Amino acid sequence: VKHVTKRIDNKDGSLTFEHSVIVPKELADLPRVGVMFAIPERFTRIRWVGEGPHECYPDRRASAVFGTWEAAPDELPYLVPQEFGLRTNCTRVELVDESNGDVLAITSLGDPFHVSATHHTADDLFSARDRTELQRRDHLTVHIDAALRGLGTASCGPDTLPKYRIGPGRYSLAYRVELRPG
Repeated sequence: VKHVTKRIDNKDGSLTFEHSVIVPKELADLPRVGVMFAIPERFTRIRWVGEGPHECYPDRRASAVFGTWEAAPDELPYLVPQEFGLRTNCTRVELVDESNGDVLAITSLGDPFHVSATHHTADDLFSARDRTELQRRDHLTVHIDAALRGLGTASCGPDTLPKYRIGPGRYSLAYRVELRPG
């Protein structure tokens, strides 16, 4: 995988990021293409412009409606730890500190992105055999994705349809990040 990132410090204090990822044929069918970062746990609300109001995945969008939504970060809803909490086709996400009104805003500068913000890393979810082994982190793990594989792995049912898999090619993300004090 070839990944190129460009960061621009804007005069208004915001940051602009541009990512370009090339997935070669031999690495097709990755779980996701995007970026991950941690933010302080003090951000206790998520507001997004995209599909909602509940978690949504590329192959599970039939019940989602495009709009402006707000919620607390999702807690693991499944008995067996696994991916959860994704919001699809977002043009903007705001992570809100309700105690002082600070807002960390991430705005798409191109195609919509998928976003999740949970108290667990992907490795935490993969490593735990059941939810009793899962430890809540003292930060939010945020994923901003250009592409995410549909659900299913054929472990206990059908595999993901080919149109919901990540194929070889170029994937791009462009977004602005700004912290607005409350």
